[in-house]
Amino acid sequence: MEKLKSLVPENLKQMVGSTTADDLPSSSSFLLRLFQQSQLFFQVIGDLTMDPENALCGKKKDAALELKRQGNQCFLNGDYANALVYYSKALLVAPMNAVDMDKNLVATLYVNRASVLHKMDLQLESLRDCNRALQISSNYAKVILKHCRETHCHYCLNELPVDKVPCPSCSIPLYCSQHCQIQAGGPMLRNVSDIQDIFKNLSDDLRTYIQEITLCSFSELRTENVHEHKHECDGVHWPAILPSEIVLAGRIVAKFIAQRGVFADASNLVDMLNLSHHFPEMHTDSKLECIIYSIILLSCLQQFFPSQVEINGNTTSQIAILISQIRTNSISIVRMKSFDAPGSPDKGERLSSVIPFTCNMEQVRVGQAIYTTGSLFNHSCKPNIHAYFNSRTLFIRATSFAAVGCPLELSYGPQVGQLDCKDRLKLLKDEYSFNCQCSGCSIVHISDLVINAFCCINPNCRGVVLDRSIFNCENTKTKDFLTVDDQIILEPIMQTDSFLHAGPSHCLKCGSYCDIKSSRLTVDKAGIHFTRLQQEINLNRVSETTVSDALGALISLKSTLHEYNRRIAEAEDNLSQAFCLLGKLELAAEHCKASIRILEKLYGGNHIAIGNELLKLSSILISVGDHNAADCIKRSSKIFRCYYGSNANTMFPFLNILEEETHKFVSTHL
Repeated sequence: MEKLKSLVPENLKQMVGSTTADDLPSSSSFLLRLFQQSQLFFQVIGDLTMDPENALCGKKKDAALELKRQGNQCFLNGDYANALVYYSKALLVAPMNAVDMDKNLVATLYVNRASVLHKMDLQLESLRDCNRALQISSNYAKVILKHCRETHCHYCLNELPVDKVPCPSCSIPLYCSQHCQIQAGGPMLRNVSDIQDIFKNLSDDLRTYIQEITLCSFSELRTENVHEHKHECDGVHWPAILPSEIVLAGRIVAKFIAQRGVFADASNLVDMLNLSHHFPEMHTDSKLECIIYSIILLSCLQQFFPSQVEINGNTTSQIAILISQIRTNSISIVRMKSFDAPGSPDKGERLSSVIPFTCNMEQVRVGQAIYTTGSLFNHSCKPNIHAYFNSRTLFIRATSFAAVGCPLELSYGPQVGQLDCKDRLKLLKDEYSFNCQCSGCSIVHISDLVINAFCCINPNCRGVVLDRSIFNCENTKTKDFLTVDDQIILEPIMQTDSFLHAGPSHCLKCGSYCDIKSSRLTVDKAGIHFTRLQQEINLNRVSETTVSDALGALISLKSTLHEYNRRIAEAEDNLSQAFCLLGKLELAAEHCKASIRILEKLYGGNHIAIGNELLKLSSILISVGDHNAADCIKRSSKIFRCYYGSNANTMFPFLNILEEETHKFVSTHL
């Protein structure tokens, strides 16, 4: 991208910077003519549309054969777990039509993996791989993010099982089932020769079982959906190179072409989506990137749809608008990060005793998608609905009572409790080009006052001290809407009858002055110890000395920051993780409870973030035999069902395990 941007002369950059949506076709035409005269541009397009057997696609027969050899050696040694790993890695890089010893290499690898799974007593998974070997095929618009490529299905975005299925044409996509593989598109392998010969070395009972069970057809699968991945894996897998919003735009255009047959006028697509955008407000560099990427995207798609895609100033400008729409309206797909704490069980494993986990319950973005109906909901920093994904379906659930006429609003990212108001306003302005005026940003909330606040120097005062930036933001909020309940909540930390009377660096309760510069130095010094502690936690080895230093630093933080400051909650959680690793679970539970008490002030007691933290705490309490675990998991389950309804247990399997273990614990101690 930087090389292509360097080709654009300064006067043309200035013209692009002042471009509006109306004159975008003209600017796009200038850039298009410029790039069509550049050898560098055609080299970029060639790299993105090259023969799939070349290196960028990642398919390499020699690498696959070596991985197969290592898998065979592990299998012979009885090391079935590593044999499964090597065979799976080999499937990632094995070209679809590669032949090994007169047999199709991919089919052979599936048979090998089936044998391993059979040895591991995973019969259903083994049968699935046998089916894939017998009928190897691959067959719409979401994009998975880079850090989740090896852990989540590239079609439905659910977590991958042990018998994950690779794309036959490029080395990156993985699917949770053959159904997802077929639906995702791509070329199909036909006429696999000597398929039965592949099974001749299997045991008689396994061969008979395969013949009885695996001769089903996949004809019942609905494959009329637009193949969202086919135009990518015919060449280079684009998500490996292009930003996710560009890949998503390509998949939307590919779907449009399949439905309409031609892409000569992109305005139909833009009008069909009917999404908002903020192209005129974008920075010059962002506008330039949108136009360049739109030219690249259309040029690549023309290689796969030569008679259906026209490249001109109009189509290029409309793709640039589409990219701007995606940046404004695309929805993040999130999953609960789980089962990766030190010593945590594998999925589905039942525990004799639950291993506590304190570092693995945050939600992570695994993908990005466009849902036109979902884009109709406005943002609020205090949302009353929750959007989540189960497989490829978007669910919207109300999380609190909404009166007739009350708008249903979801969060575009920042929420009250996560960031203070000034940071939320900046993020929304930068990312979505609007000034948020929701109730979370126009009315005073205790969270915005305490999340980054300092404590009063008077030890008998619980008032907050704000720096100038936070004070100025809070001082602009409406004071007339403070209810009696609001005033009761805020009364311990400030004088509500003379709102923000003291000014920055002064306690809002008693007016005492605080040297914020000195306080920041104290916080930074304490933060060094927690940075070191987190590094050791990441390495799964924590020293008593580091924990002792962190405990001293926590005392320093508590004497400097307000008691509900988020930094203290994070420090308490770090210590909880550390004590878990040291096996001091009672101390881990106490610090986890301390963190939750602060987060309840920031988010409220029934927020999904509290549900996540309660799951952590319940796992520790079960491990130490604390009867309060039952109430903890019951409260957490109630929160999860508020946000996810009947899908809660499906999406968070560890919730099932904790509920079962809690039931056993309660039954045992009655």
